Amino acid sequence: MQYYDQHLHTFLSFDSEETFEAYLDKDLPIFVATDHFDLQNPCSQFKDDIPNYDRLCQIHQDLTNKYPTKLLKGIELGVVPGQQAQIEAYLQTHPYDLHLLSIHQNGRFDYMDDIVLTMDKLKIAQMYFDQMELVLQTFKYGHILTHFEYGLRRLSFSAEELANHFETQLTRILKLVIQRQMGLELNAKSFGKYQNAPLYDYIIPLYQSLGGKLFTLGSDAHVADDYQLLFPEMAQLLAKHQVKQLALFENTEIQLVSLI
Repeated sequence: MQYYDQHLHTFLSFDSEETFEAYLDKDLPIFVATDHFDLQNPCSQFKDDIPNYDRLCQIHQDLTNKYPTKLLKGIELGVVPGQQAQIEAYLQTHPYDLHLLSIHQNGRFDYMDDIVLTMDKLKIAQMYFDQMELVLQTFKYGHILTHFEYGLRRLSFSAEELANHFETQLTRILKLVIQRQMGLELNAKSFGKYQNAPLYDYIIPLYQSLGGKLFTLGSDAHVADDYQLLFPEMAQLLAKHQVKQLALFENTEIQLVSLI
């Protein structure tokens, strides 16, 4: 099996207008959209952003007759402590094949909001990693931990600063990822737009040193033209660290395929 993009968005996300057809016209053997689920989302005036599940099911039914592509249901779960029970109750009645686990916001602001520029960056980073660690300890869903450095994107962190201030906590976080058999994502937006490739160059060998082997690539595409964005460049970084396989997740199944 060939590797496919496991992180992308359609018009079912609050921040995308892309159609399913625009992706499927690329003749993909397998396709999974991972649209945003964020309760009380600061990016939407604290409204609940929940992708329309019934619409997703109808779209899949309609497209099955038009395309040979295998269609999987995915979702990107933005989790804030205190929301776990509500999200888990939703997922029990809305089954998905792939759950991305993300930390986007803390109930007051998104970690990409301008407010972070007015605060001490070490305190923001500590808040962000504390939230990530707690969510990994208390929220049972999640196949892939996405963009581990999302909360640092506007803070200009170097790999050295990350190691000096947070390696002990990152070690605990990565041990939880490994214990839960989750994948660790290399995110194209992080890698390219936000120029955080050095942070991935740091986290990959740390994860490996703890026994981590499940890596994934995600474009985080919001338009079809970004499907598999920067995959060759991110794969090259993995190859530098002797990674030879990528992980594909579907429900309880993990399949390892050759590095693209």
